[in-house]
Amino acid sequence: MKFQTKQKIKKGFATAIDVLIEASRLLDEGLYFISMEKLKRETYYQQGDPRRYRNQIYGLERSGYIKINHKKQSIEFTTKGRIKILENSTDKTTDGKWRFLSWDIPEDLSIKRRQFCRSIRRVGYKQVQKSLWASPFIKADEIYLIIDELSIRKYVSFIVAERTDIENHLKNLFKSELSR
Repeated sequence: MKFQTKQKIKKGFATAIDVLIEASRLLDEGLYFISMEKLKRETYYQQGDPRRYRNQIYGLERSGYIKINHKKQSIEFTTKGRIKILENSTDKTTDGKWRFLSWDIPEDLSIKRRQFCRSIRRVGYKQVQKSLWASPFIKADEIYLIIDELSIRKYVSFIVAERTDIENHLKNLFKSELSR
């Protein structure tokens, strides 16, 4: 995934989300913990007050984005944190496949339905029809993080297709994102 550059963080105080994204950039694929010391070394907090940086880390923990293991001096991402990273990723990598979502979430779960809709928009899905959403981006494959966090798996269908008869319509829908 592509994230903000170190230069952007270095310009001023890093926000908590900058710290979260920088931590995820440092991790190897599939690994969700990092040492506190490595994170401190790599995230250019030296320009500001180190206490502010520490407060951001503990704020991320209070918000439920990370878990801090004080014994091992390491940070582990929670599912909520991985979702936040996914939503804030600027990665527009495609592989020629289309990811489709269709759902029928009951009215008594309307709050979860609205949360789901907001999250998938941030990930890069767009509405094709009333009950069909699509995305060409590889990062959209990680949609199950959101589905499982909201406990709505039985209401959502996820399909990956190499070809579709509405491909021209989809390319037109994502014209601005795909031209970059």
